[in-house]
Amino acid sequence: MDTCPTWCVVLHAEDDHPHDRVHMSDSMSVRVRQLLGATGAAGAAVSPFAERDAPAPVTSPERADATATADLAVTVHRRDGAGTTWLYAGDGAVQSLELTADSWAHLLPAVDRALTLARA
Repeated sequence: MDTCPTWCVVLHAEDDHPHDRVHMSDSMSVRVRQLLGATGAAGAAVSPFAERDAPAPVTSPERADATATADLAVTVHRRDGAGTTWLYAGDGAVQSLELTADSWAHLLPAVDRALTLARA
């Protein structure tokens, strides 16, 4: 068994099956608001843990959009002996994005640029 990375919170045992040896970080919870699609449409899959938001006022253009609020878990994990570290962001049920640490490093600058546009 490899030495645990500093972020690993798992209590490993010598007799763990090799496939069960995974290093995991603490989970960070992030409250987010999700667009489900047009009101009345099938829309996106909704986590059973999400809370549907109240509709916007009748006079608002946002009335056409259904939304929900949910907590996303963000965590780091790596299989023992593997060279690839993964970052997971998801609701634990129906929605997730699980990418390598390098992929997140490539994605985050684009997200930062998109946020700059969204805030303009």
